[in-house]
Order: sequence, then C-alpha cells, then structure tokens
Amino acid sequence: MKNFTPPPIRPGIHPRSGLGYLIDNGVRSSIPCLFVFFVTLVLSAPLNLPGQVELMPAIIMATIFLWSVFVPAFMPSLAVFVLGIWADILSFGPAGVMLLMMLIVHGVALSGRYTLARVNFFVLWFVFGVVMVGVTALQWVLCSALALHIVEFLPFVFETVLAIGSFPVLYTGFVWTYRFVVNNADPS
Repeated sequence: MKNFTPPPIRPGIHPRSGLGYLIDNGVRSSIPCLFVFFVTLVLSAPLNLPGQVELMPAIIMATIFLWSVFVPAFMPSLAVFVLGIWADILSFGPAGVMLLMMLIVHGVALSGRYTLARVNFFVLWFVFGVVMVGVTALQWVLCSALALHIVEFLPFVFETVLAIGSFPVLYTGFVWTYRFVVNNADPS
C-alpha cells in the first residue's frame, strides 16, 4: 500500500466562499456605512444634547473623509449619496445641502486619496480642517440663500470647530475598527 502524502500547500489558494463567508464579508464591509446611518438616526432624535445639531455633520463628514481616503471600497459613492438623502430627510435642514456637503467631502477625499493615505496624522488632520472650513462655508452660503436672508454664522463656526476637534477621536476609533473588525473583510 502506498503512503498518501497531501499535496503541498500553495499560497493564494483560499477555501470556497460559502454563504456564511459572504454574509460575514458583507457585514464587515458595510460597517462604515452602518455607522453613518445610525449616527444620523441617533443624533436626529430629540435627545436635547448640547451641540447635537452641529455634532451630526461633524461626525458624518469625518467618517466619510477617513473611510474614503483609506478604504474607499467600504464607502462607495452610491452609499454616500443614499446616506446623504437619509441625512437630509432626518436633519430637517435645507433640502440637498447635507447631501452636497457629503458628496464634496467624499470627492475631495477620493481625489487626494493616494497622497493623503501616505501622509502623517497631523497633515491629514490639517487637510480635513481645510475641507471642513470650505464645506461649512458653502453650507452657510446655501442656507442663507435658501432662507433669503443671512443666517447667523456662529453655529457653522461651532460645527467646524467641533468637526476638527473630534477628528482625532474618530480617527483612533476608525483605526481600531479597521484593524480588529474590518481588516478581515475582502474589499472587492
């Protein structure tokens, strides 16, 4: 009787994809979009938190910016569009303003992705700050134009400062999420 020897293990060969693998992969790759969905839902509820109205765009913009820079497959443009409509419906702000802001942040992050993914944290933080100042200024102009009078700009300044200030905390959370939760998902 011949001795049976198993074939050599070849790198690059993966087990077949079963239903459990596909579900796990889909859930892991949708974590950033689900985070934006639930942040929008929770912060749109009447919780009476101080700065709640300004906190929602701050967290959403930082989330879209970071995931679009580092793993754009987990934050596709269609998902940003749908989440923008969702945020517009729940925020009760001027129609289309939040959607436009989200798409601009996503577009800037995607266009500078190859450069921004290689820079250190402080440069990325500075670039996000510049993008937030521009997007918030556009938001103020659009809200003033749609209201047919100049609205107060201090809430928009607070929103910008809150977004820039919360960026390091969100960055740390997203790095942890990517390393321990999402990293095993197939981004294709």
